[in-house]
Amino acid sequence: MPTSPPASLHTSVRTPFSLILKGAVGSAVLKGINLLFGLLATAFLGRVLMPTQYGYYAFASTVVTLLALPVQCGLPQLMTREIAKYQLAEQWGHIRGLLLRANQLSAVLGLVMVAALLLALPLLTHFVRAVDQPTFLWAIVLLPLIALNRLRGGALIGLRKVVLGMLPDNGIRAVLFLAFIVLWHWLWPFGSADAMALQVAATLIAFLAGAVLLMRHLPSSVRTNPAAFDSRNWVSAIIPLTLTDALLIVNMQADLVILGVFRDAADVGLYRAAVLVATQVTVGLTIANEVLSPHIARLHLAGDSAGLKSMMRQALGWLALTGVVLAGVCIMAGREILVFVFGTPYAGGAHALAILAFGQFVTVAAGTGAVLLNMSGHEKDVLRVFAISAITNVAANLLLIPLLGLVGAAIATTCCQIFSNALLLFYVRRRLGFSFWPGGANTPRH
Repeated sequence: MPTSPPASLHTSVRTPFSLILKGAVGSAVLKGINLLFGLLATAFLGRVLMPTQYGYYAFASTVVTLLALPVQCGLPQLMTREIAKYQLAEQWGHIRGLLLRANQLSAVLGLVMVAALLLALPLLTHFVRAVDQPTFLWAIVLLPLIALNRLRGGALIGLRKVVLGMLPDNGIRAVLFLAFIVLWHWLWPFGSADAMALQVAATLIAFLAGAVLLMRHLPSSVRTNPAAFDSRNWVSAIIPLTLTDALLIVNMQADLVILGVFRDAADVGLYRAAVLVATQVTVGLTIANEVLSPHIARLHLAGDSAGLKSMMRQALGWLALTGVVLAGVCIMAGREILVFVFGTPYAGGAHALAILAFGQFVTVAAGTGAVLLNMSGHEKDVLRVFAISAITNVAANLLLIPLLGLVGAAIATTCCQIFSNALLLFYVRRRLGFSFWPGGANTPRH
């Protein structure tokens, strides 16, 4: 295990917040590209495929995203946290060993998950109305690529190459996917299976680009030092991180999956459109999580509580501003946004969009609680919160979707977001001794 740097290193470990903001500009640009091209691609798919075919694509995408979590099993977060610490402590062999073990584990789990899904596909096609077999087959191919892409990103972010870590998925994949679907539709007939196949092609190219970037930016000492393994501590951290990731995706996707079980593909398409728009409210929080993660790990390792507290509070001011603006736009002009982006058939998702946007604003205003706890070694608290929230979320969706459809899914999801964020703030104050907003406790209680 890396040893903690002495107190004299606090100043050198700290990064001025102005420089963090400057570094976040590149991440914001990439997120903007991802948002722009993602919305263009979504609008194109929504208009070309219409709600039913788009529902097949959306359901397959949601399921494969959910099932990619056991394949990556918490490794992206672990790599970000541990690589940041190993780099600070100059333990280059541990970085090499972690990269090796992470790729080996993800490859094995990916093969197991693909085989399991292929065996289960006939049953899914028969019992779930929102499953289209050709579309789902391509989604299965996509699954291991998603996991490996995230491993590359986690490693680069841990090396404080945040923009490069985000580039393959947020830049290369997003741009290529839009180009591919427009060209394919221009040349040949187009359906949900074609869209998923082109997503696989774009993600594969992004994965290869990410692998090249990681190899080019690994410190030379990582290549020259023999691999060192801290397997016991890695496994002890992976277990709660994996479960946390799985529960997070359950919280994020339970509404759409349960909607796909009780309602037809058209309803899934409408709700997916509302979710995609509402998710943009948290774009600032997503950037903050990726940019701040290595800084949190380094400051916590150095024992610089004052520096950590200052950085987090300054970040929250910017986050709250973005959340207010984006959520307000979604709530006041949700119908117009859905019609403009997806077309008139999607106007029925406006009420669900307004409810979801409010829940996303609460998440932004609550700050980066989960990332702060994970990066400071309190991943078990995050696991506890997400476990409670996932159970509540699934139960609420099972109760409200049969009664209220899209609106019921939105209400259930938003209520659970409020609940889980309140619990995260409680644990941040209890473990780290401060709240994001002024007036919190100042002494951690373990």
